[in-house]
Amino acid sequence: FQVMVVGAATHPDLESEVEERLRGIVQPFGEHFPVALLSHSHLREIKGMLESEGYGDCAQLLSLRGYSNIRNMCMVAACIAGADAAVLFDDDQVYEDPDYLLKVEENIGGMWEGEFVGGLAGYYVNADGSYRLPPDPGWVFAEWPAAESMNQAFEIMESGERLKVTPWVFGGNMVVHRELYMRVAFDPNVPRGEDIDYLINARFLGYRFFLDKSLWIRHLPPPKTAPLWRRFREDLDRFVYTREKLRLQEPQSLGWMPVAVEELDPYPGRFLREDLEEMIFKTCVLMGLDYLSRGERDGFERCMVNIRRARTHARQAFNPYLWYAEYRGRWERCMQVIAGSGKLQEYIYKKFFGAG
Repeated sequence: FQVMVVGAATHPDLESEVEERLRGIVQPFGEHFPVALLSHSHLREIKGMLESEGYGDCAQLLSLRGYSNIRNMCMVAACIAGADAAVLFDDDQVYEDPDYLLKVEENIGGMWEGEFVGGLAGYYVNADGSYRLPPDPGWVFAEWPAAESMNQAFEIMESGERLKVTPWVFGGNMVVHRELYMRVAFDPNVPRGEDIDYLINARFLGYRFFLDKSLWIRHLPPPKTAPLWRRFREDLDRFVYTREKLRLQEPQSLGWMPVAVEELDPYPGRFLREDLEEMIFKTCVLMGLDYLSRGERDGFERCMVNIRRARTHARQAFNPYLWYAEYRGRWERCMQVIAGSGKLQEYIYKKFFGAG
């Protein structure tokens, strides 16, 4: 196997500093296994190569801004390396199972009960050894049963089979076969929850993700520092967008598979139904009242903005389904270009693996 560390800065002014810091972290491991850093300066070089060969449209798709684009770059890295599968980990996880990659190899790209295994979903183990989420904190989430719905979805872990079709996947513990990552991209319009949106996009093209109960990884997320109204805004943005993608789907015109909300129950399906705006409205009101009770007027006003934001997103003329269909077509063409570019392969191996 080869390790590609995809490093992204949270602000353009930090790119050089972040890349230098990551280079120092990565370098010692090159003595033990093939490891390379792919960050902003390397991306600029790759895009320059593509543009010089007349593939400027392909270069425009590549970015390290936002979760979806970063995950897409992970798959670009896998494509450049010629990998049969991309195994995606995040920076807040600890890899502990020495047989993890062997378990991946047993099923990815094979068949399970007559279906191609294009994607595998692993699960997170918390610091305390559990995999369930704690209950939603406080009365403000009485109308937003996220933890409850996710824990219901986690009951799939208790089934007898090792592999089972899943409606959810964690972006920090997922495996994507080459056939899938060459055809299906993460949607750059999804700010968070890009992993579940990817599962839906794959389903449009007839691919399913299977939960592999043997693929676990320790999840040690940092403390949440963003205010509650902002974290909830990310949730409402993702669910409204993906709900509209499902609502406006035109599978017959594209030759794609129809995806029903019921296939995604209990999570994320509970948050992709017609009552989504009602759930958002009630939650924002409760959250706003909580801010007012603590004398935080700004937080209250932000909650009211979130209500208007949800309604505006749901009524806009933009069709996320057709937009993604066009973007996905460009992605597939771009990946074919990258896979066939000996210049890119030579660049990566000479600059990284050749020296390692």
